[in-house]
Amino acid sequence: MKTMFKIGSIALMLLSFGAAAQSGNGLSYRDGDPFLFCTKGQDPVKEPLPCWTPVDHIRTYMRMPYCQPEDPYGKPWTTDDYKSLQEYLTICPQAERSGDWEGPGIPETSPSRWH
Repeated sequence: MKTMFKIGSIALMLLSFGAAAQSGNGLSYRDGDPFLFCTKGQDPVKEPLPCWTPVDHIRTYMRMPYCQPEDPYGKPWTTDDYKSLQEYLTICPQAERSGDWEGPGIPETSPSRWH
């Protein structure tokens, strides 16, 4: 019985490490791709009207004028707006400096398994 418990505990531990490794950098947006997220912000397919957008790819962002409070009658900030901005302010400054895309095509069309 103790052997089964140990095997089960080890299997559960390995599965939890695998799940943590998949999230990697803690980024919930753009399939965890920090370059794409830090340069382009939220995915426009999933969030067509974000309330913020990156400016310098590292720590400067712009609040969109069609959102509250800039426009009192504008779009309210969503949970994703707040969460993605927090991730931007936490993850993107870790780069310290930003480079340009050097791959073929545009970053949005590059499968994450290529880099």
